[in-house]
Amino acid sequence: RDLFCFMESFKYDSRVEPADSAQVVVPRAGTDPSVIGDLRVLENLRSLEEGSSMSTSSLWEVQRDIQPHMRKILTVWIFRVCEEQLCEEEVFPQAVFHLDSYLSRYTIERSKLQLLGAVCMFLASKMRETVPLTAEKLSFYTENSVSASEILQWEVAVVSRLDWCLASVIPSDFLEPILHVVPFVRAPHLQLIRRHVHSYIALALTGKFLAFLPSTLTCACVSTAMHRLKMVDRHDSSDSVAKLLANLLATDLVWVIFNQNLLLLL
Repeated sequence: RDLFCFMESFKYDSRVEPADSAQVVVPRAGTDPSVIGDLRVLENLRSLEEGSSMSTSSLWEVQRDIQPHMRKILTVWIFRVCEEQLCEEEVFPQAVFHLDSYLSRYTIERSKLQLLGAVCMFLASKMRETVPLTAEKLSFYTENSVSASEILQWEVAVVSRLDWCLASVIPSDFLEPILHVVPFVRAPHLQLIRRHVHSYIALALTGKFLAFLPSTLTCACVSTAMHRLKMVDRHDSSDSVAKLLANLLATDLVWVIFNQNLLLLL
């Protein structure tokens, strides 16, 4: 008999071929309140993100054949594939982290950029998904311009060049601990807020937000979502929400508000 955690959710997964006519249901783990409610989780995430931060200026110093608009086109493609394949929300940010980590260290020709993006998505789905994407599926999304065998070969090369350091802190990791402890979030609104925050995180990672730590981006995205959804008390401002979040995560309020204002303009 299969054993499942009581907090797991069950979702039909179109990526898995059913053995018969029945739908394939894949369990998705939920959050554990006793874990995300512990402030030490935020402290540990903050310390870990400092160690895994990268210099975005070095990214464009390293690359000679790749321009910023090419990175944006690639990240939008990665996002659309993740969205169509119903990936976990964390897969896209994880893939972008792998992509930027590689681009900030090693030069690559533009002809190989989509191959690198497919490999980063492949690795991210293995790290964050219950049922990872397959090389064959990713090859299909490149219209077969990249073969499954190329993805598998480059997978070995990429993880080797990244020193097998694939675990990383991404903006999405901060979301649930934040939502659990902030006083202005009500249970009926949680799902709506999550959806908006994940959308803002994706928007930030495809744009000009590369220089900021995940905690700073998450604070800005949560504050922006609260503002846009009009869930901030009329006596408070979006800046006061940003201040509360910045204090909670011990991050720079100036950069949180800066990112929040950028997001509000998009």
